[in-house]
Amino acid sequence: MPEWRGPRIRFKCSLCGECCRLYWVPITHKDLLRIHKAAGLDPGDFATHVPKDAVGEWGVPAFLLSDGREHYLVLKKRLDGFCIFIKLRNGRFVCSIYDARPATCRFYPYVYIPGDVVSFELAEGAAEFCPGVGRGPVRDLSAEAEAAVLREKELEEYKIFVRRWNAFALSRPDEAVFRRFLEEALRSAAD
Repeated sequence: MPEWRGPRIRFKCSLCGECCRLYWVPITHKDLLRIHKAAGLDPGDFATHVPKDAVGEWGVPAFLLSDGREHYLVLKKRLDGFCIFIKLRNGRFVCSIYDARPATCRFYPYVYIPGDVVSFELAEGAAEFCPGVGRGPVRDLSAEAEAAVLREKELEEYKIFVRRWNAFALSRPDEAVFRRFLEEALRSAAD
């Protein structure tokens, strides 16, 4: 089990859905494949891109498209701002891909900081809007620490894929379209 550090915060999700509305959820090629298999959807139905220069630095690989800008791969949102996988059931918001949800969602309300010791901190704004923070038991983050180690491996693989894609995009910018990125990402994740 990896060594980890993090805040000792009580947390119990209230299924209010605010985290699924307020945040963009960055995903990797492996997330894309997991969700594709779990939901049976074409990646273009659930994934989109946001320009890096519009949202800032997220610490995840950004890929080039034919517009010459770097983009992040994210889950789509509905017009009301919620993630497309959030469903209202019995007055509570639940994730329809819970078992295949991306690491960002698995770690919430924490974010992790990679290093020799996995460190966690409370996500920006979570203390203000998340009614689950401060309720329930103090959260043991051992499972999240193990998932963070796997996530780092996945991010390293995604960086390699994005570097290859960006080299392609620079050499053939007219062919660097999002649909092709999704197809190549799925292929790379399955290898």
